[in-house]
Amino acid sequence: MDLRELYRRFRAWQQNPFDYTNHSEHLVRCANCGTEFSDNFCPRCGQKAGVGPVNWQTVRQGLMMIWGMDSRSLSYSLLQLLLRPGYLISDYISGKRQVSFPPVKMLLIVAVGAMIVDYLCGKPFDNMAMDKGVDFAVIDALSDWSESNPGWGMLVVSSMLIFPTWLYFRYAPKHRQHTLPEGFFVQVFMSSLVCLLSVFVIVIRNYWGLLPLPIYYVITYHQLFGYGWWGTLWRTILCFFQGLLLLAMIGLLGDIIIGTPHSEWGPVFVLFFSIIFFALIGYGFEWRNKKRNVPNGPEMVE
Repeated sequence: MDLRELYRRFRAWQQNPFDYTNHSEHLVRCANCGTEFSDNFCPRCGQKAGVGPVNWQTVRQGLMMIWGMDSRSLSYSLLQLLLRPGYLISDYISGKRQVSFPPVKMLLIVAVGAMIVDYLCGKPFDNMAMDKGVDFAVIDALSDWSESNPGWGMLVVSSMLIFPTWLYFRYAPKHRQHTLPEGFFVQVFMSSLVCLLSVFVIVIRNYWGLLPLPIYYVITYHQLFGYGWWGTLWRTILCFFQGLLLLAMIGLLGDIIIGTPHSEWGPVFVLFFSIIFFALIGYGFEWRNKKRNVPNGPEMVE
């Protein structure tokens, strides 16, 4: 089998890794509740068709579910997050809840796993921390808190991208009515991905391990929203830039509230009007896409 065929199969798996075909051709009786039906699962109790006495097939299925071969297992969801992140998120926010392990729970478990790996490596997070070089007391406090609560900390930082993502992608070729609640779950999944990459960072003890993160964001947004590579790239860059502006403005406002010596209103107003300026840019581009009213979008490549 040549590489082109392997890639074709991989792309097919990325876009649709699940099989919902009815494999029950004849009328069967549910071993759990006794209901007669002709489908993959009992309509009354939900038990799978064909379940009978425990045998070696039962053992094999149990092991497969533990090691990630079940559609909602944690390990299989993490595998999807690494290999088809945008498609996985698209499935989930479209209503296909059975395709993924619960995302918030996944984030917390992965974050705890990262802390365990860090502990086993013998060096806590704070020994590996970079020089923040930030004079904002609030941001410094948030950074210190994030080191002890990496899952929630990742989500707080990633939440800065919820509003920019909504601005620049809300009328995208896919998910043309992208909403802020959907944006929350997008960033929950991406926070889990960051935690996964942080495990690699912990092992190699070098922050270069986070280098694939911007690439993952571009790939994820490309698969999720359906813009071409260039359209996805510049929108993602502006999302990150506006997210940094929001984080900086929150840091400045926090310092003003707690009364730090260097706090001033001038930079806050500069950041505020910068955010408004870039928000208007995003609003204008997405409004143009809405007015065009093209079902598949002008930059759709799928």
